[in-house]
Amino acid sequence: MPPPIDEQNRKPQPAAAAQSLTGRRILVVDPSQALPRALRGVQGASITIARMPMLTAELIQRVEPDVVLAPLFSPDHDILDLARLLDRVGYAGPLRAYAPPLPNTAIVRAEVQQIWGDRDFEILEVPGPAGA
Repeated sequence: MPPPIDEQNRKPQPAAAAQSLTGRRILVVDPSQALPRALRGVQGASITIARMPMLTAELIQRVEPDVVLAPLFSPDHDILDLARLLDRVGYAGPLRAYAPPLPNTAIVRAEVQQIWGDRDFEILEVPGPAGA
């Protein structure tokens, strides 16, 4: 049985993540334990960490992020909640969610697209620790 279409189009995530984030101003929202793996291999980045309640138009203007990075799911919210808030505060740049490998990222992308529209959104799949 062939893998699902989503599996056939999957990019090698760790290298792609490092390449797409290298040298950028990254606003990380509510990082989790997976943050170090999500940023593995990223060099020359300026990283600002904020909690979701801290996100305001003023913070976005002060940090001027090239990309916003957050876990796909957090205990109190998910990437859809974050996309709505970022839209309200006027951020329209790239949004990246990180998560363990998912069975079908296309479903998540479609949900985010309903809020985020045609703006740049990607899911960085972060492998779990060795042996997990």
